[in-house]
Amino acid sequence: MKFAAVLGSPIKHSLSPTIHGAAYRKLGFDAVYEACEVDSQGLQAFLSSKLAQSDWIGFSLTMPLKEKICEIAQDLGISLDDQSIRISSANTLYRDGDSWKGTSTDVLGFSFLLQNLDIREATIIGAGGTARAAIEALGEDCAIKIVRRDDKRDDAIRRAFPNREISFSPWVDFDNAWSRTLVVVAVPIEATRDLVKTFRPPEILIDALYSPWLPPVSELQSQSGMKLFSGIDLLCAQALGQIRLMTSESFDENEIFSYLKSVALEVVTNR
Repeated sequence: MKFAAVLGSPIKHSLSPTIHGAAYRKLGFDAVYEACEVDSQGLQAFLSSKLAQSDWIGFSLTMPLKEKICEIAQDLGISLDDQSIRISSANTLYRDGDSWKGTSTDVLGFSFLLQNLDIREATIIGAGGTARAAIEALGEDCAIKIVRRDDKRDDAIRRAFPNREISFSPWVDFDNAWSRTLVVVAVPIEATRDLVKTFRPPEILIDALYSPWLPPVSELQSQSGMKLFSGIDLLCAQALGQIRLMTSESFDENEIFSYLKSVALEVVTNR
């Protein structure tokens, strides 16, 4: 039996065990995927105890572990790809033979959702690992405005994307966040209380949140009739890369995405 898990704190709300388990059954892959409560301080010790065990095939990481793993990967013998190092965010660890590697399938998830869309301007609300994955997924000719609660990550973002057109705005400017074609919400649920006060539906919204369902900003976008990619859409889209890397199975991405989304929606609508 093989094992995989999503790590984070808090983690009890995570739908990852539901969708990964559904994917394994669909693909006929014999493995168990679980949720483990792990915070930043405990991540290194937890991984140290698991990486040497041959029955573990992969780990999904939630915030703030996406950034924390970039600080400790070398000490754990994990090889991060260049993209994850540059954006200081990795949400996926996977076994490759006798080695462990890390990457950001968040980037793949955003790219999957935005395929065939020509986005020339976007606002990203937030500046953490998920926000940086969104920047990476957007085309180089896309002008990006970042609205964030503090400026601690500004320099890191500038270094990660030295040739990109990126501007920064303080949190008090969130009322002007909605004017661009695409808006990505990548902040914790408590921060969205401010956002709903001035919400105006953009042409396209990606909301990384899915708990509680529907999150407030997603609900307002849905009511407007404008395009919404929900947190479930993003969760299922980024899971495609994780499933492929952890299982080495081949599958049709669109088919599995639709299947995982239907499974996840059934769970959240019945909670």
